[in-house]
Amino acid sequence: MTSGDSFVAQVEEGLNTTVAFARQRRDFPYDIMPKLSDRQNLSEGTGTAWREVIVENLTAQNYGETDTIDNPQQLDTSLLTGTPQLVAIQTFIGKRVQARLSPMVFQQFGTSGQNAIQRKKNTDGHALFASATTTLGSSGSTATTGQILAGGRRIRVDATEPGPEPIAAVLHGFSIHDIQTEVLGGVGTYPLPAGLTEEVFRMGFRGSLGDITIWEDGLISVDGTPDTRGGIFSSGTNGASILVQGLSPWTETKDRPERGYGGADVFLKDEYVYIERSAGNWLFGHIADGTAPTG
Repeated sequence: MTSGDSFVAQVEEGLNTTVAFARQRRDFPYDIMPKLSDRQNLSEGTGTAWREVIVENLTAQNYGETDTIDNPQQLDTSLLTGTPQLVAIQTFIGKRVQARLSPMVFQQFGTSGQNAIQRKKNTDGHALFASATTTLGSSGSTATTGQILAGGRRIRVDATEPGPEPIAAVLHGFSIHDIQTEVLGGVGTYPLPAGLTEEVFRMGFRGSLGDITIWEDGLISVDGTPDTRGGIFSSGTNGASILVQGLSPWTETKDRPERGYGGADVFLKDEYVYIERSAGNWLFGHIADGTAPTG
């Protein structure tokens, strides 16, 4: 018999270990780009490509009282099209996992695959920013209010096709921090009068800049420069970003008895594509320094 005191370390073999809580690793919101896009469905029986016909504008002319009107204007159309693409994620869940793992942990697996699809659906929308005809800002420079406001104004008064409201700007948080710093640039030790600067000082920069709604998207990547690429665009129904949904998200499983205790491959699939409407007119890319703020 061993003499001495008894603490947990001496009797840990007898502990009944349970999981007190389980959670998924936190991530940024997945729904910003889908939320700001014109959601369209590709109906069954209509082929593999989604199509939108644009009827071009006509031009009227002046005529005098005695003039003969004999100058017909030609009707013309153009086509915007896009084909949804398959996106999928596969997991294998063994029977022993199902039998032995804490139910509290196991239930978290149910939504993790769909979250992965939604994350990709959001980040795929960022590709529109990188392919924009015109990009405001410059590599290595801080984001400014003037760049965002300029993008919104150019969309509204575009000579080819003015963009519809509302206008949105989707930016990385580092760019929004630079804009906030610009707004607070004159803050000293004196009391702040009520207004934009005072509100930003108390609550941080959020909401809107002019009449452009600002969205912070932490899923925008920071490249090796480091830079971030955001966008300013007409949003919502009839806006610049179209999200065409093909087949709705669906799940398929395949039993795999040959793998150890057995189990199942689980396939989660989706089909969609982003398309830029009125390319070059309703969407501006935005590039700015992506250095992490230090103060």
